[in-house]
Amino acid sequence: MRFLYTFALCLLSCSAASFLSPAYAQTEAAISQQLSARADDVLRLLQGEEIEAEVFDENFRNAVPPAQFRALTRQVSAQQGQPLEIVSIAPSNANSAILRIRFEKSIGVVNIDLENSRPHRISGLQLTGFEAAGQSIPDILAAIDALPGRQGVLIQQLDGGDGPPIAALDPDGRYAIASAFKLYILAELDRAIQAGERRWSDVVQLGPKSHPSGVSQNWPDASPVTLQTLATLMISISDNSATDTLIRVIGQDRLAAIVTATGHHDPAELRPFLMTRQASALKMPVHADRRGRFLAAGPAERETLLAEFDPDLPLDSLDFRILTGRPNFIDQLEWFATPQDMIKLLQYIDQNASEETRAILAINPGIGLDAARKWAHFGYKGGSEPGVLSYNFLLRAKSGQGYAVSVNWNNGEQSLQESELLALTTSLINLLAAQ
Repeated sequence: MRFLYTFALCLLSCSAASFLSPAYAQTEAAISQQLSARADDVLRLLQGEEIEAEVFDENFRNAVPPAQFRALTRQVSAQQGQPLEIVSIAPSNANSAILRIRFEKSIGVVNIDLENSRPHRISGLQLTGFEAAGQSIPDILAAIDALPGRQGVLIQQLDGGDGPPIAALDPDGRYAIASAFKLYILAELDRAIQAGERRWSDVVQLGPKSHPSGVSQNWPDASPVTLQTLATLMISISDNSATDTLIRVIGQDRLAAIVTATGHHDPAELRPFLMTRQASALKMPVHADRRGRFLAAGPAERETLLAEFDPDLPLDSLDFRILTGRPNFIDQLEWFATPQDMIKLLQYIDQNASEETRAILAINPGIGLDAARKWAHFGYKGGSEPGVLSYNFLLRAKSGQGYAVSVNWNNGEQSLQESELLALTTSLINLLAAQ
C-alpha cells in the first residue's frame, strides 16, 4: 500500500504537477469504470463528504483514520481553495491512475491505486502536489513578481545559449540563497576529483557537527566517511554537518577560487565561506558582540575572526526558536548571489561536471516526480530559511536541449509561504518541458 505519511507531507508541502487540458481529458489508455467512479469519490472526499468507510480499504483506514484524513483535506482547502472538478485521469492500468483536480487556486495531482478485485476500493492515495493556474511563462513570472518581498528569476538556455534569457526578473539583484550555496562546494569538490587531487572514495573524519537539516549530526563524532557520501548528503538532504565537514576539508582558498571561476559578480561576498553552524550561531543574541565585530570587518579580517570565534560558537549556543521563527539577519549573515551568478554556476557545472556529480544532483528533484520525469536529466539544489527561498535547476530535455533555472524570493520582514513559490516554479518547469 502506498499512502499516507507521504500523502500527509505532500498535503502540507505542495510540490508538483503538469499543465493540463480542460475537463476530463482522455488519454490513449482506456479509463476503467472503477477508476472513473473512484476518481469521482476522491473529489467528493476532498470536498468534505464523509464517505471514507465505503471508499477506502481497511488497511488505508487503519493507517489514516477518517478524522486524520479530514483534517488533512481541510488544510489543503485552506491553502488551495475548494476542489472543483476532475480535470483529467491518466491511467497506468485498470486500477492505477494519476488524477488532476482543479482547486480554486491551483491544479492538484493525485496518484490513486485501487484494489484488484471488487468493489475496487482505494488502497493508495498520494497528493503529490500542485501547480499554478497560469497559462504562460510571462503569466507565471508576473505572479512571482506579485509575491510580497523581493523576487529574482532567470531561465537560460544552455548549449550555446548566450542569447537573451527565456525569462528574467531582477536577474542582477543580490539575494540570500540559503543552502543553495552548497552548489559551490560540490563544484569545487568535483573539480578537485577530476584533477586527481582527491577521489570520491577518500575517507575523512566527520566534523565539525552542525544543526539539522540532515542526519549526520546524529552520527558518532569523527566518524569515517567518504567524500562521495558527504557530497550526496549535502545535496540530496541538505545535510549541514556534511556541508561543514566539506568546507573544512576543502578550505577557504579553494572555495574562494571556485566562486571566482564560476563568475560570481562579487566573490568577496562569499569570503570567508561561512559554515552553517557559524552562520546560525552568529545570529544568536548571545553572540551579539561577535556578530558586530564580524559584520564591521572586511573579508580578510572576517576570516581571522571566524577562526578566533569558532571555539565559542558551539551547537548548544543555538536557539532554534530564533532560527525557525521569523527572518533573522538575512541581509547580513547569509550566502549571497544574484540569479545571474547562480545561472553561471549551473552553466559551469553543466560544462564540467562528472557523471557522479550529475547523479548526486538528480537524487532529490525538489519538486514532484510527475514534473521531474518529463526530463532526461533533472538536477536540483534549493535553499530555505525563514525569509529566504532559492530553487536552482539544471535540466536536460528529452530532445537534448539544456536549461538552467534560478528562482529566488527574499523577505526580511516575514516568513514565506513556500507552497506559493513551489507551485509557480513547478509551472515554469512544466512550461519549459512543453517547449
